[in-house]
Amino acid sequence: MDELGVKRVEFLIRKVAGLVSVRPARLRRGGVATRRKPLNPGVLCACLALLVSVMYAAISPVWVLGISQGAARAQTPTPEGWTVTIGQFDASKYPEITLYLNVADSSGRQITNLKQEDFFVSEDGQSVAITNFAGLGENRPVDIVFVFDTTASMSEEIAGVVRTSLAFADELERKGRDYRLGLVTFSDVVLQVNRPDHSLTDRASEFKEWASKLVADGGDGEPENDYAAIRRALEMNFRPQAQIVLILITDAPVHRFGDPPDGGVTFDDPNLDFKPTLDGLKAKGASVYAIAPALTEFTNLASETGGRFYDIRQNPDFTSLINEIGQTLANQYRITYRSPRPTYDGTRRNVQVLVGGAQARKMYAEQHLLNVQSNCLVGLLCLLPLMFALVAPVTVRIAWRLIQPAQAAPVFSGENAAQPDAVASDVAAAGFKSLEQSPAPEEDQVSCPNCGQAARRGARFCSRCGARL
Repeated sequence: MDELGVKRVEFLIRKVAGLVSVRPARLRRGGVATRRKPLNPGVLCACLALLVSVMYAAISPVWVLGISQGAARAQTPTPEGWTVTIGQFDASKYPEITLYLNVADSSGRQITNLKQEDFFVSEDGQSVAITNFAGLGENRPVDIVFVFDTTASMSEEIAGVVRTSLAFADELERKGRDYRLGLVTFSDVVLQVNRPDHSLTDRASEFKEWASKLVADGGDGEPENDYAAIRRALEMNFRPQAQIVLILITDAPVHRFGDPPDGGVTFDDPNLDFKPTLDGLKAKGASVYAIAPALTEFTNLASETGGRFYDIRQNPDFTSLINEIGQTLANQYRITYRSPRPTYDGTRRNVQVLVGGAQARKMYAEQHLLNVQSNCLVGLLCLLPLMFALVAPVTVRIAWRLIQPAQAAPVFSGENAAQPDAVASDVAAAGFKSLEQSPAPEEDQVSCPNCGQAARRGARFCSRCGARL
């Protein structure tokens, strides 16, 4: 490689290091050499900080550990044959956690005489104190809304609800549950919400009267608008401390956002989809007991909210399903505790409940991003990459300048002392000539009108005299 090639390589290296601009230098009018400013280190740091922030968001604990808060039931048989079933798991008031669970013996019979001291609860292996407990005969308010498909094919189910509504309410009352009942009906649209103020009734006879007036009609085409009905049910006036339960009853698939119009009804609401509906249920701490076809939407709604799914086509005895749901709700224990790690860090937590040798496990994820309430150590560790991205470029630039040999300033003497600008012009011109590439074809050249020096077409100044071209 010749001397010119070495200088070109050296220039490229210095250019990548950020110590020279994209263009080396050029002359102003009058022969004074000027140089473009190098890239602003602040701009470089800001770009790197933005890149690190995007990477951090991509691997944030909420996404890496974004495990559903829904309640997949954990059932562990014990030598005594007991089974603990965690149903609804409510973390909507985090760091306060509320569990609703059932305990049954080997024959499936509910065990209803347990006390607070019979239960042991831990989170991530750390024992927690139960701050509130309610068993049978104690205050356990529950607000229940029946979300009912009333199309023509549902006539038997409507009759079944009318027959079992009183027994359903009696079972809840007999086991000491302070209940309220509501009713929302739907087909392709939400048809009816009893009571204009969206309140619920505490009288089973009034609920039975509502159900007896239902008429199965319409619904010639499947599917139906279940998501809109669920969202309307979540607008009911629930009591602050009550357990919220939706009992969804349908025999048809569900309409989604973007479906073609059905009977003049359009489905252009983005909330008519699984995720927005599930988010709304979790925000309310509500569980879904679905009596519906065995479709993914219904099974996931039930499992993700701590409810239960029943296949309406495999269980012809509809009244027994309603009675079973009533018994499950009537015999639930309510346990409330405060998380021993009440930080907003988006991490996964494992909860274990022990009673009489039986155990059940439940896993949930704290749903927040890092913020001012997060653990300081966790926040510092996650901010280290961002701090490094901000500091590293400046440090590298300073270190580079320190290790470069200092260049002596030119000394002007004799007749050159009075003409420093001319000497600087000659030095700059000589520097540029060393970096010039091979001569361009004649058709790509122009001549300086002042001194006749050849220059590339498009050049703005003459490299010899500095005159404007």
